[in-house]
Amino acid sequence: MEEFKLIKVSGSANDRGKQLGRLAKQEIQHNIEAYKEIFKKNANIDWESAKKKAADYIPWIEAYDNEIMEEIRGISEGSGFDLLEITALNARSEIVLNSDGCTSIASIPETNEEKVTYLGQNWDWHGLVKKGVILLDIIQTPRPRILMATEAGIVGKIGMNEKGLGVCLNLLGTSQHVKEGVPIHVILRGILNSNNINQAIGQIGRLQRGVAANYLIAHAEGEVLNVESTPTDYDVLYPQDGYIAHANHFIGPRKVNINDTARILYPDTHLRQGVANKLLNKAEQINDKNLKSIFSNHIGYPDSICRHGEDYPTDLGRPQASDTAFSIIMNLTMRRFDITVGTPCEHPYKTYTFE
Repeated sequence: MEEFKLIKVSGSANDRGKQLGRLAKQEIQHNIEAYKEIFKKNANIDWESAKKKAADYIPWIEAYDNEIMEEIRGISEGSGFDLLEITALNARSEIVLNSDGCTSIASIPETNEEKVTYLGQNWDWHGLVKKGVILLDIIQTPRPRILMATEAGIVGKIGMNEKGLGVCLNLLGTSQHVKEGVPIHVILRGILNSNNINQAIGQIGRLQRGVAANYLIAHAEGEVLNVESTPTDYDVLYPQDGYIAHANHFIGPRKVNINDTARILYPDTHLRQGVANKLLNKAEQINDKNLKSIFSNHIGYPDSICRHGEDYPTDLGRPQASDTAFSIIMNLTMRRFDITVGTPCEHPYKTYTFE
């Protein structure tokens, strides 16, 4: 079975970064080379220009959480790559004005016999990035221990912490552009640094954000909140039927006041949203078996919930559809997650826990 590299780091923020930089140097180098190509292809931004843009985000990261910035500095020192290159990875969604699509789902304990909180998603993005994904176990006393899937060199992404809090991410887009703000991957780390959902919401809203994004947050105590954010505002959705699904367009009541641009790039978002909701509604129970089936769904193939961008026609006037780089299902009650390397229709899930 193919597996992502699992790396465990501990100590001070700078020490954690240095450890990660040394242990994931190969994957970090892969990601730098991948984003050189992606930035140029998607936004006509060369790497030197990307590094100059990255410098503008350092004060925002420092203002948000200097410990996170110290970890980024440590990654640079441990890997030997320039600080601006590592910062460019962490601000990559802002440099290319957002990027990855996805389909996310969460459900509360009342939806299953096991009485557990589930949270998961398919993470869909450029096929180049899969080789740069790692699993990262962060011991950062007194902050919560974190287990997450991330792109090597990026300090926050999709995962859970030892307190039972988890987060997933979806691309959103608006015509509102700000010069800078806190990068969304730094905010994801801020969420995972939180002890409960209330703290996590505060981590989203306290400073201007670089781009729009959707954060699906759940906790082992049996609650779920979905946060649709623009750079300067956000809306919170509460699951009405014990579950919630989210793709890549705004679905909250404030959407009428937003020029939603991601749905133009990903028109399949509407069908993915509808199919996920239909299948969740039909399920007698929402458990890991049903979630794995939903995340393997091919209605609307190839830009379906389980995405196969390599099969997308090239003559329809749209960029190539992204691929499902991994599918992750978190059982927050049991503090474990199952994850695939690649599409869930073709690859098995492997379980990871805090050891």
